[in-house]
Amino acid sequence: MQTNDGRLVIVSGASRSGKTAWVRRQVEKLPRVIVWDIEAQWCDLRGFHKLTTRAELFDAVQSDRPARLAYVAPGGDLRDEFNFWSACVMLWGRYRGGCIAVAEELADVSTPAKAPQEWGILLRRGLKRGISIYAISQRWAEADKTAIGNASEFVVFRAAGDDVQYIARKARLPLEQVEALRPLEFIRATVTGEVERGALKFRGGGGG
Repeated sequence: MQTNDGRLVIVSGASRSGKTAWVRRQVEKLPRVIVWDIEAQWCDLRGFHKLTTRAELFDAVQSDRPARLAYVAPGGDLRDEFNFWSACVMLWGRYRGGCIAVAEELADVSTPAKAPQEWGILLRRGLKRGISIYAISQRWAEADKTAIGNASEFVVFRAAGDDVQYIARKARLPLEQVEALRPLEFIRATVTGEVERGALKFRGGGGG
């Protein structure tokens, strides 16, 4: 049976290194995008619809029409909100025709242990159902290993401290190459061994 598999892209880097700006460019022309927008960086972008309640989010993913959705959690237990968002992504992608999911600042809502329930299901089962995931974090040593273990590729921006060694090891990149990265420079490495270096030309907005 042929499947339209998605990709899981791990995006790593220090604050203002270029992570979010890079992901925005990857998805800017795609019609079905859903974002865990914990810092409200996406909701005011052109074409995105801001959602602030679970009811709004659940209603939005009932449709198979193109939409660009940014969920800004109302507060409370953020891990529980993220779990709900993950379940909605799975619903939208699996039953409504595939989608792109962007999860910001994963260290805030996951731990180095096993991924939270619905997020773990999305990571393990979502890709083969046509869901592509951009998983973003400044501190991957503090985020879940399920995402790292299922990655299709890594996009590594400038890191600091112990994060340099951790992400270099996980992405199978030479430590000195990761240490040499400057703001807005990145290395893109696939699990099949392809490596690309690049630099983001900043066009305004947050650097991520």
